[in-house]
Amino acid sequence: SEAKSLRSTLAEIRTNTNDASKNHQHHQKTSTLKKFRGIGKKMKGSGGSTHSGETALLSSMLESSPSRGPYEMRTPTDMSAADIVQAEKLLQLHTETAKLRHDFEHLRRATREEIQTLPQHAEEWANQAGRALVASQVEIDGLRDRLARESAIRRKLLNEVQDLRGNVRVYCRPRPCRPERNTIGKNPIISVPSHETLLLHRENVSGYAAGQGASSSTPMSFEFDRVFSPNELQSDVYCELEELVLGALDGYNVCLMAYGQTGSGKTHSLIGEYTLSVGDEDGRSSTSTVIGQHGIHFQAAKQLFTIADHRSGRYQDTFSITIVEVHNEKLTDLVAGTDMADGCGNVQGRVASSSKDKRPGSRSRRGFAEDENTYSSAISQSGESRISKGSSKLKLEIRTNYDGDTIVQGLHSVPVSKFEDVLRVWEESLSQRSSRLAEQGIKVEEYEATCHTIATINVVSTNIATGVGTVGRIQFVDLAGSDLSPRKSGSLGSKNNKNSYEDGVLSGVGNNNEWKFTNKSLATLHEVVSAKCQFVRSVPYRNSTLTHLLRDSLEADTKVLLMVCVSSDEKDLQETATALRFASRMRRVTVGKATKHTVSLA
Repeated sequence: SEAKSLRSTLAEIRTNTNDASKNHQHHQKTSTLKKFRGIGKKMKGSGGSTHSGETALLSSMLESSPSRGPYEMRTPTDMSAADIVQAEKLLQLHTETAKLRHDFEHLRRATREEIQTLPQHAEEWANQAGRALVASQVEIDGLRDRLARESAIRRKLLNEVQDLRGNVRVYCRPRPCRPERNTIGKNPIISVPSHETLLLHRENVSGYAAGQGASSSTPMSFEFDRVFSPNELQSDVYCELEELVLGALDGYNVCLMAYGQTGSGKTHSLIGEYTLSVGDEDGRSSTSTVIGQHGIHFQAAKQLFTIADHRSGRYQDTFSITIVEVHNEKLTDLVAGTDMADGCGNVQGRVASSSKDKRPGSRSRRGFAEDENTYSSAISQSGESRISKGSSKLKLEIRTNYDGDTIVQGLHSVPVSKFEDVLRVWEESLSQRSSRLAEQGIKVEEYEATCHTIATINVVSTNIATGVGTVGRIQFVDLAGSDLSPRKSGSLGSKNNKNSYEDGVLSGVGNNNEWKFTNKSLATLHEVVSAKCQFVRSVPYRNSTLTHLLRDSLEADTKVLLMVCVSSDEKDLQETATALRFASRMRRVTVGKATKHTVSLA
């Protein structure tokens, strides 16, 4: 309608413009002619006919010529064409503006409607996202539960297979690389392609592969029952051992040994990290210990107490702990002299009644000899006795009790009823040892590298309804560092073998090389393992204090696990290879099927 109105207005303007132009032109011609005629008359009156021809010519020019001078005003006829073009452009712009206004109104209405319905849609979308998230979380939880069940079944089946085979379980835990000890950086010497396989890359060691030939161009492969990644958490490591450790509640004997060089993580895996702080108390120096990043020992103790608390209505569980060290073939009771031991400790001392009448070479109930020339009774045969304040320095000797088990006579056993008690026993024992070493001028690090620590948790579980109980035991053995001293290499019995040290340590696993350790206990342990692998009838358990203590664990009736801890550093390649080879041989040791120890305590 606006466009039509604009067109009619434009036509009317054109008509009016033409009429006005004609009238104005006629009026202008008439007035101009009148002016010049008056001028002509004046000229005739003044000068006669002198200018008559000029006047006539001017009049004829004005009447006949429509042209204008340079200073003449434009008429409406001259503006009509430009106005028409501008009007047409204005009409086109007006049409486009109307269309845009229509589109804008349409978009505004659509936007208003969408904004009004947006909260409803947003709520619906949020509900859909929430339902999808819940479904995904349920699926993830289901997969995690399934993975946990499958892992538990796998561990259970593995333990059953190991129990039937009677072999020693061997786990491997590499320590992460330390940058300050590596020169290769990008090429680590250890890789873990699977949970059962470890590769030792000799070819990545600087200056080694070039002079060793083709045999060193391929990595050494080792297979174990479980291989952890270098960055495995303490809790993840314990999950793999949980089934084995909890066997003590069912009346089984369990032995966990940590083997490896100094600084490879043995104590970290079994015990954890502890810090010693020295202070002054009443003018005397005192040492306190704080244990963190709990290892297998403390995690096992915590879980044992948790299970005992949950089943307290059906079972009565009692626990006790002993800690003994072997250093230079001598026994040291770490618990003796602590507040826990003086307050509620007992002393182990029950031996076979006929032990004094035995002669060298005679057999006890477990079938091994008790040499009286080496081991004699230190206290009376009255079993476990209460500790008095002056009995903290009893002589420790290895004996056989009435049940045929190997025990340390005179060792302090402390009853514990909660996890905090175990933690307190360790803190007091380590603080006391640190003070003793400080008085003797011995560095704690050097001492720990050359001593073996054996912590034992004894478990007695009684069924309240039936009165039938079980007796179990868990030994945690932190062996001394297996660092090698300079030695000859080659096959056993070949005295003139002049192979290099690297050839002996880093050669294939099948070679049988001579291992000579500065620590007699570890050397004897290697001899025992070799004899067990070769099924030798006479195993040299008595050649060292350590192997004599571990005789029950290595002979029979015990679930044994060796945790070999190795370093991933390039500088430790030799010790790492040696530890892995020992672990491979240990895996072939057969100790027999473990049995459940059931007693009637009613």
